[in-house]
Amino acid sequence: MTTAMNSSNDFGLVLVSRLSAVNEHSETASLKVDFREGFMSIIKGAIESSAPELYKTLFEKRTVKPYTFAVSFGNEVRVENDELFFKSPIEFKFSSNHPDILIMVYNHLLKTKEFPIRNVTFRVEHNDIIKPKRLEKNEVILRTISPILIRSHKNERHYVCPKCFNFEGDNDFEEAFKFNMDELCRNLLSLNDATEVIFNPIKLRKLVIKHMGLKLPGFVGTFSLKSDPGILNLINLVGLGSRRGQGFGMVEVVREI
Repeated sequence: MTTAMNSSNDFGLVLVSRLSAVNEHSETASLKVDFREGFMSIIKGAIESSAPELYKTLFEKRTVKPYTFAVSFGNEVRVENDELFFKSPIEFKFSSNHPDILIMVYNHLLKTKEFPIRNVTFRVEHNDIIKPKRLEKNEVILRTISPILIRSHKNERHYVCPKCFNFEGDNDFEEAFKFNMDELCRNLLSLNDATEVIFNPIKLRKLVIKHMGLKLPGFVGTFSLKSDPGILNLINLVGLGSRRGQGFGMVEVVREI
């Protein structure tokens, strides 16, 4: 797997963009539940227009992405027959340990102002750039903002889940999680030795997500991680698990322990 360039910056940033659906006929808009690929196009467009060589590195090779994103549709969202109904505004959150990449996305949103995503055009209403608080302890409780996917280390088409209140847990989850963390730290922190990250479920739910024509088992909820603070800060910025660059694995800090 090709390595994304390691961050030379001391820390990263989070972009929070408020988007409204341009809809003349109803207060409620809708998207297919398989919506993430549309928001991926915002990131790809931003990087391609600003840094063509970086675009080739990130998207024309199999590369560990130094970022993650999530889309939040608010409290009035509902799902019917694979259609997601929502009211504006929604939040598009993008986080990276490379501030330069985040600024590319920020500038792209400012310049372009409107984005077609499937059957909906979104207008950019407001952007905020936030510098997350640095984690200093070696244990933290996290909450998912987007579902986490952990790809099996034995079969990359298979995904595994930990113990959840609606699922007993896959036997090989711990091994797959460790493989995933070693890969993340090797590529984004240049840590070649095995990394110790202890995952402890607190309140998790397994669910199946439709994405790019696939049905992927993942999980949402709260959990704790114990590791070196540098690794915990990386996870807080670039997410956890597989397909982070496709809108999975984004987390937020509940509290340090």
